[in-house]
Amino acid sequence: MKTALIRTSCFLGLLVAAASHASAIEPKVVDALRPVRLEQPELSGEIGRRIDDLIYKNYMVLDLQRDFLDPFRKRPPAKGGRYIGVGKVIDAGSMFAAYTGDPKVRERTSRLIDELMKTRDADGYLGHMKAEPGGRQNYRAYILHDQEYTLLGLVNNWRYCGDKKSLEYARQLGDYICATFPKCPNPDQVPTCGMPQAMLTLHGSTGDPRYLRFAADTRYGYRGSIGSCCCVGDWEQTFTIPRKSHVYVMLARCCSQTMLYRWEPQERLLKMARFMMHELVREDGGGLFIIGSASDGERFSYTQNGRGNTSESCATAYLIRWLGSLMRLEGDLRHGDIMERAVYNALFAAQEPAGRRLRYFTPFTGPRKYFGRDGFCCPGNYRRIVAELPEKVYYRTKDGGIAVNFFTESKKTVALDKDRGVTIGQRTDYPTSGLVKIGVSPSAPMEFPLRLRIPRWCPKARLTINAESPLEVSPGEKYYEIRRIWKPADTVTLDIPMPWRLVRGRKLQEGRVALMRGPVVYCIGTKDNAELLKKYKEPRDLMIDPTSLGKPVADTSVRPDGLKVTAKAWPPGDHGKEAASLDVVLSEFVDPTGTATYFHVPDLAKAVDDELMGEK
Repeated sequence: MKTALIRTSCFLGLLVAAASHASAIEPKVVDALRPVRLEQPELSGEIGRRIDDLIYKNYMVLDLQRDFLDPFRKRPPAKGGRYIGVGKVIDAGSMFAAYTGDPKVRERTSRLIDELMKTRDADGYLGHMKAEPGGRQNYRAYILHDQEYTLLGLVNNWRYCGDKKSLEYARQLGDYICATFPKCPNPDQVPTCGMPQAMLTLHGSTGDPRYLRFAADTRYGYRGSIGSCCCVGDWEQTFTIPRKSHVYVMLARCCSQTMLYRWEPQERLLKMARFMMHELVREDGGGLFIIGSASDGERFSYTQNGRGNTSESCATAYLIRWLGSLMRLEGDLRHGDIMERAVYNALFAAQEPAGRRLRYFTPFTGPRKYFGRDGFCCPGNYRRIVAELPEKVYYRTKDGGIAVNFFTESKKTVALDKDRGVTIGQRTDYPTSGLVKIGVSPSAPMEFPLRLRIPRWCPKARLTINAESPLEVSPGEKYYEIRRIWKPADTVTLDIPMPWRLVRGRKLQEGRVALMRGPVVYCIGTKDNAELLKKYKEPRDLMIDPTSLGKPVADTSVRPDGLKVTAKAWPPGDHGKEAASLDVVLSEFVDPTGTATYFHVPDLAKAVDDELMGEK
């Protein structure tokens, strides 16, 4: 009963927030797709399971006092740069509270906010370093980085949970930043990347133009990580990615520009987004990895190196967030192809199967390791993007319909307008299989469009409505649309075949292939191949016989509906001498013991290019 009361409280809070937003300035550009927010009882499947694990096995057991509050209370001497990441915890916690309706989650987040706000100085300074004359501490490493994400977390606590006090805290912190940062003598030396997003979100919740102007016109840029020190409003002066460019920061900037475009629709604000997309997926060797992430040592790279500090979780998070923003803006569901690749591989592989530990980097060649702290940037950004996933399944369209992006077990009643509603649900074990049954049940017979994302990895899918004759549908367009008069209890069955496919490697992976099935990448892990790897230390040099690949079998060690497959392989250099004699087990990329993703095959001509590469 208490959970129900809290959920009602959250709902009423959101109504209060919505009423306040009605008096604020609305964006000039209306999104083609508007997210439908799912709550915990409405979402299950692999996405729902991962969210629940992250909430109850990670977020709810964090030591908030030691790791996030004590640095602000005690302000110990800093040894070099130090970042706490408390704002990202508040941001994720606010979304988790609204998602679950769990009073313990909400109370934990509210208590963290209240205790953090008690650490402020009389002048409004909030930080983990001692105050210095002239407020110089605000320009030290990571102070603004903590302030900007705390600002965002506070605004989102208001937006998701309706806490008026949090919005007031946000305004106070926003005013403090507006007053102090312009005095910084070296804005190019202050680490920051979330400030425009935070200020634009605050502007959207208050209608105060000062925050919009600050987000658009304030110059910043850290050590060449974005090409130059400039403001978000004019970040188009360089169209070459500098050697030290930071993927996380660049994607955050691209995301902020798409946000600013909604308020100030100028075409130049989308130039860098288009350029970044080109650099990620260009056919001659873009920076996107087979697992749906990017970054090498946190920097942009074209080499396709998969060892060591690659696939930073911050970069994975902002890639998904930025693509989601573009998808909403343009209505193009094809962005969801990269998003789902990133979610089912790079993102979920960064969380251990037990749910507690997270990764800073998730290499696709060589061993992986978990990050030793709960704070800093990647754990916080990981929690934030996973907390956003319930808003990336269904969307309302501008013409009164529903769009389906992610395929996952779920059910939601959506108001299409004040007089019409529809209950939409999915029954599926995706990505274990490609069979998706979508229930479409309007409150009364009515006409509206249903738009589906047909993944580009699928040449042909079979679509059946009720007992009508099946249709073959292909990817390639922005979406597949079904426009008809829908009746209660209508069902759309989407059968997406998932054959094995061998995807050619690029650059450092040239001459090798990766094994994929649907959106999921497979890897060679140490758990299932311990004896084999005692003799062959570099499994990527093995030559696998593709004809030996059979149907996948259950592998519950990586996830409840996980899969693996056994193939035959030749030792390095032995192909052609005799039949393949080695047994190699390939498991899903989320296997925490994964150590090799690319390997050799006898005939590269039978492999395919990555369907995500090239600007289609």
